[in-house]
Amino acid sequence: MKIILINPRFSVSFWSMTHALAVLNKDAVVPTAALALLAALTPAGHEVRIIDEAVEPIDANEIAGADIVGLTGMIVQRARMRDIARQVKALGKFLVVGGPWVTVQEDYFQGLADVIFVGEAELTWPQFLREWAAGNHSVRYEQKIRTDMSSLPAPRLDLLKLDRYLQGSLQISRGCPYLCEFCDIIVTFGRQPRSKTADQVIAELDAWHRAGMRAVFLSDDNIIGNRKALLPILARLAEWQREHGYLVSLHTEASLNLADDEALLDMFVAANIRTVFVGIETPNPAALLETQKFQNVGNRAQREQPCRQSAKEYLLERVHKIQRKGIKVTCGLIVGFDADGPDIFASHRRFIEQSGILHVMVSLLSAIPKTPLYERLRRSGRLDLQDPPDFGTNVVPAGMSRAQLTEGFIDLVRATYEPDAYFDRLDDLYIRRRFYDNAEAVRVPNIPRPLRLKYLLISFTFTGLLFARLLRRVNGWPLRFYYAKRLLRFLLSRPYPMRVFDYVMESVCHYHFHRYSQTMARGDKDMLNPL
Repeated sequence: MKIILINPRFSVSFWSMTHALAVLNKDAVVPTAALALLAALTPAGHEVRIIDEAVEPIDANEIAGADIVGLTGMIVQRARMRDIARQVKALGKFLVVGGPWVTVQEDYFQGLADVIFVGEAELTWPQFLREWAAGNHSVRYEQKIRTDMSSLPAPRLDLLKLDRYLQGSLQISRGCPYLCEFCDIIVTFGRQPRSKTADQVIAELDAWHRAGMRAVFLSDDNIIGNRKALLPILARLAEWQREHGYLVSLHTEASLNLADDEALLDMFVAANIRTVFVGIETPNPAALLETQKFQNVGNRAQREQPCRQSAKEYLLERVHKIQRKGIKVTCGLIVGFDADGPDIFASHRRFIEQSGILHVMVSLLSAIPKTPLYERLRRSGRLDLQDPPDFGTNVVPAGMSRAQLTEGFIDLVRATYEPDAYFDRLDDLYIRRRFYDNAEAVRVPNIPRPLRLKYLLISFTFTGLLFARLLRRVNGWPLRFYYAKRLLRFLLSRPYPMRVFDYVMESVCHYHFHRYSQTMARGDKDMLNPL
């Protein structure tokens, strides 16, 4: 059979990095790992083609020649998924749909999808192919047992247009042990984290290295969910990094209690994990308790008698502890919890300013189907069931009007990425606190001197070219002069030379966030939120 697997394009969003990618001459941040894995799980003898619309257009003639078309996508891709589904069915093709969105909204493609896959599909995908060939397939597949991660084959990287991506993608584990009310991770992958073996992880990292990728995103739901399984993997990663001169930077996601484990933080540094995304959600302790984000509130006494000031200090202390290790923190913040009043936007703004977190994904609270939050709000009649919903979220807030919530959210995003606000946080991190010193003290002595010189020459050359590309891309001299002024201030602080590249990259990222926030502030409601 000829099988085509499609990942729809993303619209411009916080995560899309569209404007930064244009400077970097890339089309997408990371490939969708699920399709390369499905391709690896497809029995030999079938022809598999992956089309990622982020890096290439969909060819109707190619679709017309397929036996099966597979479509995946997340919540933010759902509208484009439906457009593609209609196109596929108009060509008379057999369509199967899987992934995060259809898992939580199974009827979304009713009348379009011939088969849907709910949840993980490592067992059900090969089963479906056998049954389809025999003419007795089902219309709905759902795995009854969780995938054994140690049994998975390596993804088919040979089917991806690797030169069009900024980073590689490698998943070590699935699942998260926590109970956050709004999160669909535990709905899809469960609360018992499952991990690959160290051998699997190293083999996949070797493959990305051979492909020329110098940054890899570890796309775990919460990489520290199973500490015992993670420790031997981190030890092997540290060994690999020493052998390869720390040439591949790693980036990941973890819960904030990572900060409470000094040994684990040191292993992150040794493994060259340079960035960690944490779900902070809010400095409002009542909202954290409301949504069962207990790991962000502190000890039992703090949970029983939450104090707004102490809660914020608890969060800031842990963010700064991770940063002091030389690991950059990015985070998610949410507005619209029941405990949030109109003062929440100023509270978020102060927290962002004090944290030194550069990349802050501010979101409106949204209720994803099948989550506890969705069920609670459905029972109380506080869901907007339109698609897309009014005001950018399907949640009807309790502490303010929907218009207040949306307007406050837009203003918060705009303020977060105003040039002065962003670069003040950047300079606090890179100049005042020199957060990277600890990590450099671990890495640099393990890199041979000739290799250090080579890295430095390559870094300075690429940094100069990248900054020139940024200035050419920016419309208007005021912002160009601003970027040059802030870079000069950084250079005068006599930073570690290799970090000049990082500072320029943060400037490129700001260009995306600034344009994204300005477009939203001008009234583009399509950019508000996934729901």
